[in-house]
Amino acid sequence: MDRRLTAEDIDWLRKLRNAKAANQPSLDIPTSVVRRLTMLACAEVKGRGEYSITFRGHDELVDRDLEKQDSLTLRRS
Repeated sequence: MDRRLTAEDIDWLRKLRNAKAANQPSLDIPTSVVRRLTMLACAEVKGRGEYSITFRGHDELVDRDLEKQDSLTLRRS
């Protein structure tokens, strides 16, 4: 899991994933977020103003979800 990703980055990755799943165009992502996501290979530029989540971006979301589940499980124990 890449700790350089902020909560905002993760939110935008989820939005990109959901847009891709719904066959919707990517959203207007802030430049600072796009730079970070593409620099960390979590998203890629598809064209003018179009972005897509990468396999690494999907993996980051899975890791975050698993971490959240683990922490909830530990709290219940």
